Amino acid sequence: MKNTSAFSRSCAQLALLVFLALAYFPLLAQNDNEQKIAPELVGKWCFMNITGSTADVLTNSCITLNADGSFEASLDRSALPNANSMPELQSSDYGTWWASGNRLYYNSSTNGKGAYSFQKVNHPRLPNTPMILINGIAFVTASSHDAW
Repeated sequence: MKNTSAFSRSCAQLALLVFLALAYFPLLAQNDNEQKIAPELVGKWCFMNITGSTADVLTNSCITLNADGSFEASLDRSALPNANSMPELQSSDYGTWWASGNRLYYNSSTNGKGAYSFQKVNHPRLPNTPMILINGIAFVTASSHDAW
């Protein structure tokens, strides 16, 4: 009788482990493309120095957020206000992206997963021009977007 009780307890523990594994592993198997993108952010966004009285010219430091959840980044570090302002992304990088709340998440091909804070604002001198501030750095639309 003692062996039957131990066997039953082992079977119950095994069943619990199998149940937990089946419930947990699908969460691990999700890929980043299953995360939600923010359709209003899809497009090409380029850095623009909006401090002071600049000429409001787009630079060639751009991030393209695609509707399929992929991104491409081409960052000219000399154009950014702080060359190390986005250290997790390489000067030329790609991967996947998604958004939740005021966080822009990415999975970079070179540095893995991370997140930046972002904010949707309009250009201070060109009110019909939408921008996104990524970690406080202004990226202006280089695509067709309505003002926020």
